[in-house]
Amino acid sequence: MDMYSMKDTPFNVATLTFADEELESSFQKNYFEKTLVQVRMALLFASFLYGMFGILDCHVIPGIKEYAWVIRFLLVCPLLLIVFILTYSRFYRKIMLPSLFMAGFASGAGIIAMIVSAPSPANHLYYSGVLLCVLFYFVFIPDFIVASILSWSLFVLYVAMVSFCSEISLPVLMNNTSLFIAFNITGMFACYSFERYMRSDFLQRCTIHKQTEELRAALLDVEKARQKAEELSQLDPLTNLFNRRHFLSVAEQEFERNFRHQHCLAIIMLDLDYFKVINDTHGHYVGDVVLQEVAEKIKGTIRRPDTPCRYGGEEFAVLLPETDLFAAERIGRRLQQVIEETNIETDKGPFSVTISVGIATLPEGDTTEVDVLIDRADQALYEAKRAGRNQVKLWQSEIIDF
Repeated sequence: MDMYSMKDTPFNVATLTFADEELESSFQKNYFEKTLVQVRMALLFASFLYGMFGILDCHVIPGIKEYAWVIRFLLVCPLLLIVFILTYSRFYRKIMLPSLFMAGFASGAGIIAMIVSAPSPANHLYYSGVLLCVLFYFVFIPDFIVASILSWSLFVLYVAMVSFCSEISLPVLMNNTSLFIAFNITGMFACYSFERYMRSDFLQRCTIHKQTEELRAALLDVEKARQKAEELSQLDPLTNLFNRRHFLSVAEQEFERNFRHQHCLAIIMLDLDYFKVINDTHGHYVGDVVLQEVAEKIKGTIRRPDTPCRYGGEEFAVLLPETDLFAAERIGRRLQQVIEETNIETDKGPFSVTISVGIATLPEGDTTEVDVLIDRADQALYEAKRAGRNQVKLWQSEIIDF
């Protein structure tokens, strides 16, 4: 659901309903959840008070006590308790306002029936009970319109019943109706102000929620962009392998881990043979295609934990964690074979290339630095080129042929 500010979606000044039906439905659901406990307590309290005033019937209107008790204990109190029980049903939200209207009107009408039936001056004492019902309407019914309709309906019923069905002096009737009107107007103002505040608070919370979600989404986008930028900063743009800077950073971490856990470590340096001839003869575009294809073959040949990089120009490097002499040699030999057997398709026709490979390993417990190990692999690579290219050489105190 879209959230709105109060300026964007004002509610109707008279009915306090939102113009947006979805927003109104959301508010009603929220308001129902916040006031449900209050409604339950009001129904129990009203039932208790309605029954407790039955004690007063014995002293104030003993002549119609039985009639009053029928209204109290057989009609109104059971109705209030039934509505209370209904608040625990799954469908109560749909019938909440009609059930509260019915229970509230029955409570007020019951007191008016006692006023009309009781002899004077006892009947005047029950007038406060009618006003107490109105107070309950405006305080505990969570809807300004329903509470207003209920209170004015009770007012009309009171004036009609008292005027035509009881003997009441005109001054007393005018005083009671004036007080009733003032009570209703005051109650409407208080109920209106409270519900307006609740709606304004709901809008504010919706706006804050929307802004929070937008901020969270923006921060997430920023974090994704940062991660993407960081990933891109680690990659060589041509071959999509790691660049030299990231390769050295990973190598430092692996060296530290190697020192702690006493694992083997190996580095492979490989260089394309006669790559300058390809560039000079067919152009840099063809050279770039060759580099990209070689990079793909490297990624497809090495293991998941290994770290490949474009070390510079046509030179590549692979970091092999937890790899001993013989495993490193097998990977180097496999790289040499795969690349030699690859036909690289370009605009200038297919090409096949070979590589020279140099390997250096770090035995368990060796404290050689990263740059020293890389230099050893580079020396082995140089020896492979000096020996005629398309060779694999291993550095181990002296260059060893395979």
